[in-house]
Amino acid sequence: QIDQRISMFFGSRWKMKSVTAAEAAALAAWRVLGSGDRVGALVFDDSDIAIVPPHRSEDRVMQILRQVVDRNHALHAGSQVIPGPQMLNQALKRVSALANHDCLVCLIGDGTGIDPDTRRHVTRLTEHNDVLSLIVYDPLEQALHDFGRLTFSDSVSQLEFNTGKKSLREAYQRDFRKRMERMEATSRQHSIPILKVHTAEPVLDQVRHELGNHVR
Repeated sequence: QIDQRISMFFGSRWKMKSVTAAEAAALAAWRVLGSGDRVGALVFDDSDIAIVPPHRSEDRVMQILRQVVDRNHALHAGSQVIPGPQMLNQALKRVSALANHDCLVCLIGDGTGIDPDTRRHVTRLTEHNDVLSLIVYDPLEQALHDFGRLTFSDSVSQLEFNTGKKSLREAYQRDFRKRMERMEATSRQHSIPILKVHTAEPVLDQVRHELGNHVR
């Protein structure tokens, strides 16, 4: 089983998944505000959920982004935080209570924590709201090859990863496939558009491309 405690604190080429997710959140928030609508957010990690109530102002967008930045800064390779995949469902439950009608709910993350209960919460959300899901991933998750021993670092701590072990590569890729399959199954059931964004290219370019594919 793959340890998910730092699942967003990973990037093999250009940037971390956490940074990619933060850029996507900024893009979404400014776009909503630019269209004249109110914007709010629930920003969560393995242990806590921060609620930023909807408001139509630049200050509100900055409040959201500060919450995102604070959680990104808390990520590090030596983190002793206990993994909290259940936080996804807790956040969705809170969103369901807040987004009563005619809201656009944009879910941004890497799919960690998706389980049968997730579908129940999403079902409730889609009854009276539009839902869009943006999945963040790293190309190495999608196809982990045998590179031998690799060393990952956060500039302070280091972790050695033996990609030569076939069982480890298979477990790593299996975990990624399961997350994507769960998201795609939920998407099909509720007609939720999924935008897949990775860490190796600019977020804006990828979002434009993904939205273009959905329109077509």
